[in-house]
Amino acid sequence: MSAAAGGLAPVAGEPDPGGADCVGCGRCCHHGPRTVHFLEADEARMGPRLLEMYTDLEVKPPGWRFMKNEGSRCAGLDVSVEGRFPCKVYEVRPEDCRIVEPGSEACLEARRLGKLGGSVVFRR
Repeated sequence: MSAAAGGLAPVAGEPDPGGADCVGCGRCCHHGPRTVHFLEADEARMGPRLLEMYTDLEVKPPGWRFMKNEGSRCAGLDVSVEGRFPCKVYEVRPEDCRIVEPGSEACLEARRLGKLGGSVVFRR
């Protein structure tokens, strides 16, 4: 499988609307640093231990918090099993991740490009 620049090989076809193929895809979790930001509710839901493990806090104002990246993928992405992409923090994931639903514009773009692309505009 050849990887797209900074991502995975594209995936053809439509995603399962119920999300059954999301863990086998993982394209939306491949993106550049400072892509997934946190709201106060996200920080509260994740809690201090997971925030320390999986996020970075900007020191300059306004002090945004972002998911860390490991290369071109989210630090919360579990890549321990080849071809599987479960989220290590799925139950407490930030709102930015929750808006990338199966079949959404962001989902379709990630499948087409092999990574989350530029059409994604998260709520900041």
